[in-house]
Amino acid sequence: MGGMWFEPETLGDSLSETAGYKSGLALSIEEMCDHLASTDYADILVASETRPTRIRAEDYDDLFFKLLHRIGFTDEEYDGDITGIGLYHKYRGTKLEKVHEGVLDIFTKTWPIMMQETASKGEKSINPELFMRTATERYGRAGLDMAMERLDVMDKALNLSPHSGQRYTEWNNIESLESLFTGGGRSPEAGKFIDQRFINYLYANHDKLKNIHWRKFEELTAEYFQRNGYKVELGPGTNDDGVDVRVWKPDQNETSDPPQIIIQCKREKKKIGKIVIKGLYADMKFYEADYGLIVTSNELSPGAKHTISARGYAIEEINNSGLRKWLEALQIPGSGIVRV
Repeated sequence: MGGMWFEPETLGDSLSETAGYKSGLALSIEEMCDHLASTDYADILVASETRPTRIRAEDYDDLFFKLLHRIGFTDEEYDGDITGIGLYHKYRGTKLEKVHEGVLDIFTKTWPIMMQETASKGEKSINPELFMRTATERYGRAGLDMAMERLDVMDKALNLSPHSGQRYTEWNNIESLESLFTGGGRSPEAGKFIDQRFINYLYANHDKLKNIHWRKFEELTAEYFQRNGYKVELGPGTNDDGVDVRVWKPDQNETSDPPQIIIQCKREKKKIGKIVIKGLYADMKFYEADYGLIVTSNELSPGAKHTISARGYAIEEINNSGLRKWLEALQIPGSGIVRV
């Protein structure tokens, strides 16, 4: 492939604007370099801010796909295969090689028909039913699986390529990554309390969790319980008497019933002491909650754990490793960049 020339400051703009269009999360040049720190691309980006830069087209694509993956937009780093050559090598020399060739032939013949049908109906999305049905009728389950693989190649090529105008989600607004760490920002576009783009980012960058804004930490906690079917009230953030989140069972009335869980969120770099435990227990008794929960980016101190055990407090802990499991359960790849 050929090379691409960029005037000073334009390589970073090109990457962030294109990735932002695809994913919906705004990153600065410094943030992009931070996420590419283990590659040679970070140095190339820094240098491109002050001088013209030439980069091979395939390297530009590789840089783009690495960036999408490292902000949590893709589960795995996309290899850029837009032709299905990977599938060719997968089946070459195996007993399924002829089946794969047959499925590819079906695709070649049915694709123009499906495109024509889409155009005649004035629709934007192609219905692949004809291709899938024909492959299944001729080759059974193996044919269907190969048809799905072929469609997946096309889907990724259209939605992840920096040279395609198609994207998985039509975002109404671009969200700034900076607001995850400084607070504020728009109301969640995907999610009730915290935007899905932030969840995906934190899943891919778990080490950043301890640095996010305390309010986003509370929102993440509220989002987890809300998505698990509970009724949730997120406190005002200030003057909340130490109670950050209240949680009710689905069949409870949050206006008249006492909450099942009282939650204290502690995004801390140090371990949580026993004074926090005593305060949470007092809140539990006051609100008549069944039990209390400490959600922390660190963990409880030995003294805090001893207090819970010795006094028989109905208090549980979600620590840093527990939050990793939360993020794994909440993440949905294909969500969230524009230069700011």
